[in-house]
Amino acid sequence: MEDIKLVVFDLNKTLVKENTWYELNLAMGVTPEEDEKFLKWYESGKITYDEGQKFLEEIYHERGEATRENMVAAVTNYQYVKGAKEIIAYLKDKGYEIALITGAIDILAEKVSKELGIELYAAHNQFVFNPDHTFKKIISHDSDYEFKVHMLWKFCNKLDIDVTQTVCVGDGDNDTGLFEVSQHGVTFRGSRVEDRAWKVIDELMDISDFL
Repeated sequence: MEDIKLVVFDLNKTLVKENTWYELNLAMGVTPEEDEKFLKWYESGKITYDEGQKFLEEIYHERGEATRENMVAAVTNYQYVKGAKEIIAYLKDKGYEIALITGAIDILAEKVSKELGIELYAAHNQFVFNPDHTFKKIISHDSDYEFKVHMLWKFCNKLDIDVTQTVCVGDGDNDTGLFEVSQHGVTFRGSRVEDRAWKVIDELMDISDFL
């Protein structure tokens, strides 16, 4: 498509198979039941995004061996989704700009971006560590939804392109803001946001059918 300049990817369940938040939470002492409960509370509006992160911080400090080394190990034990490396290489070869915008943590976003050669990337959650490399706190702003839209506009301004000149690939509710403003949302068949997408794909390399 001649007018498309930038292709934006989500991370968890889009480029990597795992839900890395879930893996990290379990490693830091959060039970599966608590993980599900906090998510339901947030989705129902019972707690804010920031309040949910504060719950996690408390558990990490109380139960987990919350060090940089252990946290990095928990979130970087991932596998790429089929076609992830290939579609990034294809799109770059075609001249598209590539960006990664994720609600995951900065450690993971930076590692994946370096591996895939993605220069534009942003993670909603920054993990702060003490001088002795023990975990201190999580810094985040608003919600994943709002953060992602903000970063899309920021990247578009940097590239001097219109937001509608982007294609946004993702699988979750926090990607729907990107779908709306870009008007070019792409998701996987069977995802919970399929009805809000511009294109539905079976696998990542299907993107080459229209880009």
